[in-house]
Amino acid sequence: MSMTRWMTVTCAAAVVFSGCTESQIDPEMEIQLSGKVLKEDGQPLANTVLMMNRSANSSCVFSLFGGLDWKSMKTGTDGAFKEELLGVDTRAGDLARCFELKIPGTGTGNYGAASFIIQTKAVQVPPLQQWTGKPMVAADTDGVRVTYEGLTASQAGNSGSHSVTVRTKSDGYVWVSNDVSSPATLNDDLLEDAADLKATVSIRREVTLDKTTFSIRHDGDPVALPKRSRVPVSRGASCIYPEAPSTCALTDGDLSSKVALPNGTLSVAIQLPQPKVLRKAVVRNLTILAGLTSELVLEGSTDGTTWVLLADLREGLSVRSYYEVALSHPTALSQVRLRTAGSSNATDYDIDSLSELSLFE
Repeated sequence: MSMTRWMTVTCAAAVVFSGCTESQIDPEMEIQLSGKVLKEDGQPLANTVLMMNRSANSSCVFSLFGGLDWKSMKTGTDGAFKEELLGVDTRAGDLARCFELKIPGTGTGNYGAASFIIQTKAVQVPPLQQWTGKPMVAADTDGVRVTYEGLTASQAGNSGSHSVTVRTKSDGYVWVSNDVSSPATLNDDLLEDAADLKATVSIRREVTLDKTTFSIRHDGDPVALPKRSRVPVSRGASCIYPEAPSTCALTDGDLSSKVALPNGTLSVAIQLPQPKVLRKAVVRNLTILAGLTSELVLEGSTDGTTWVLLADLREGLSVRSYYEVALSHPTALSQVRLRTAGSSNATDYDIDSLSELSLFE
């Protein structure tokens, strides 16, 4: 896929899902930004430099469009900070820019940030606090449990939405479980027999203060996961898709490495060495070019010609990157395929990339 094509689709997706917000700020207006940053124990984070990103539009995407570490400011002895901006700083033409104020980590791998759009003269940032989560891991009979501490009661909207992300030692993405609570369970089908995995708990919340909405993100300390031993029946199986190599990288046990698929790939099939009655499929790092599709299904076959529906993965038109799918088809299957829909533009709904499609009996 060309960089131009990728950027075009990314920009289009940003407009669809984030919108373009028109600025209500006069370019000459003087704007006061203020707030306070605390340590995890509630004490002021004193005399500390804060970095702020600025996007090129309203989409709060900084790595693609520039604006990383756009401005710095420093907290006082009480953890408070103030910064003056001009209206023109908050605009990109007629659009309001998005800003991201970073919460300094404790040096143990945690991270935090608050994103917002400025539409008022005075912007009071809600109190921001460092958070590690203090995670702990315990092995269970069919996986591991990750326990952690949530945000303190002093944090506005402190419940938020919790997720657990599993990565490799080199930070390759293996799995994301959304809407979890402590303890969060990661079963062996999700971890397989991969070594050197780590888990990070994240909390996302929205806080509205004086007509400004802040999207606040916390990523806690990473915690090492014990190696498990589950091996899918699809391990080492061959793949069927356009220009597929003889050795299939989608069944090799490398759970994080994405395979870029040829343009026009609308299905990926796994050919099992022996027919099996399957109980689960796990899809990892799925990317569909447009970020949405009118059809996304898992299908099974005994002969590679006649296919039966195993699961419909659609959630409206949107596409997730990770799926854990229970299967209940009673017949032993020799092939399973992931299939999406085409479009009038031929490549809009391509399966762009995938890291692993694992099948379990």
